[in-house]
Order: sequence, then structure tokens, then C-alpha cells
Amino acid sequence: MKSLFSLLIVMLSLWISSLSFAADNTFPSSLPDKLRVCADPNNLPYSNREQQGFENKIAEQLGDYFGLDVEYVWFPQRMGFIRNTLKNWSDDNGRFACDLVIGVPVQFDIAATTKPYYRSAYSLLYKKEGALAGVDSQQALANLPDEVKQSLKVAAFTPSPVVSWLRENGFKDNTEFFRIMNGDPEDYPGKMVKRVADGEYDVLVIWGPIAGYFAQNQSDVAVVPMTSEGSKVFDFAISMGVRYGERPWKETVEMAMDANAPQIAMILQDYGVPVVEASSKPRRDDDDD
Repeated sequence: MKSLFSLLIVMLSLWISSLSFAADNTFPSSLPDKLRVCADPNNLPYSNREQQGFENKIAEQLGDYFGLDVEYVWFPQRMGFIRNTLKNWSDDNGRFACDLVIGVPVQFDIAATTKPYYRSAYSLLYKKEGALAGVDSQQALANLPDEVKQSLKVAAFTPSPVVSWLRENGFKDNTEFFRIMNGDPEDYPGKMVKRVADGEYDVLVIWGPIAGYFAQNQSDVAVVPMTSEGSKVFDFAISMGVRYGERPWKETVEMAMDANAPQIAMILQDYGVPVVEASSKPRRDDDDD
């Protein structure tokens, strides 16, 4: 009880200090009347209309810090997402539809990106039983006897960097590939985790935040982040996205990210997001403003 009380005191102090910081600080850009966030309405663990995703929670955290209400512009995060949200200008409203995307890859090329706030990796997801009971890395999976490999039912998404790894490590003929974006706004990759838990597939290779979130309540399912191998890159840094040419707003968002870094880290942990160190050779990030 004492430790719980101490934790509540710490969290209250963090919340009060963040409010004070926002109130006393001069931001590089003027704040809008609302924090308008571009988001997918059905894409857990990231976001949904019920605001149950970790990107929703991060948006709320930033909104509290700025002292702004959070307003969402919903659009499926598929082809045309940025065009219909971040870059969608309205003459009637005299502004763009929304001003911030909470999660985009650092190398995103159709919007300016902030500094990264977490790094995750493609992950192996499987039931910890039978031949897979001792598997604790991609190398351990690759080292299984050929007859064991061929007995496994493997699933993965394409396009993704794991396709060539699976083909080169003995899983070419027994991997079923699914499209990560199939055009159905009601579909989402997390459904595949249940198919592993139900025994339809033995191994699923999927982006880490999806694996971690949907496996949280599956005690017999392991999630193992993959490590990059030479030119095969499996770990990627994630940042926030703003419009090109809006450097002051980008700097303001980065200031908020820094001030709320402990809270954002706790949100990621609560959602089971595998946060990893860089195992790939970093690419040069050009100034995109």
C-alpha cells in the first residue's frame, strides 16, 4: 500500500510539473486552439475511435501538456492517409484538417518527422511448446533441424524485411504471406495473433508493437524481437509527423516530447510495445524541413 501511495505521489508530481512547464514556457510556434491529430479509426494498438490505442494516450498526454483539447481526424492509415489528413486544406475552415501524426517511421518521406521517441523491431511470435519451447532468438529458430522447420506453419506480412530472411533460412515453402494493407478498413494485423494462439499457425513474424499488444494476455505465447543482420534491417525508429515547412511547430512538438518522455515511455510499456536498442547501421537523416 505504501509503494502504491508513493507511485501516485510521483505521478501527481510529474503531471503538475508538466502543466507548470507548459504554462511558463514560450514555445517556438503559437499553439492552435486544439491539438488536431490525424489517426486511424480501427488500428489497435495504435488508435481507434474509442481512443483505446497507445497513440491516443500519447496524444492525450501532449494535449494535457499544451493545455489543449484533443480532436481527431479519422482516416484509415492506408493509401492517401496523409493527403486526406495532414495535407488536407479546407478553405471553409481556413486551416488544414489536422496537424500531427503520432507515429510515423523516421525515414517517412511524405511528411516532416520529429526526433524519434521509440524504436521497435519485427518480432517472432509463437507458442512456447514442443519444438519451439527452447527458441529464444531468430538464430535459434533458424538452427532448428530441417525436418522440424518444414513441419511448422509460418505466417508473415508482405511487404516487409522478414520475407527474404524466412526464405533464406528454410521457411520458403511453408510460409503463408498476407498483405499488410488489404484495402479492408475493418481488418487489422492483430487478428493474426489469435490464429497463432488458436494453433492455426506455429510462428508469426510481425511488427513488434502489434505482437506485444495482442500477446499481452496470452501467457503461453512468446514475443521475441528480431536483430538486424547485415543488410537485413528489422528494427526501426518511430517519430511523429508534421507538415514540411513548419519547423517552429515541429520544434514545439519535440519540446513536448522531451518534457513528457517518462510518461510516453510508461504508455509504451503498458501496451507491451517491445522497445529495442538499434541493431542496424544508422542511416543519415537529412534535414527534411
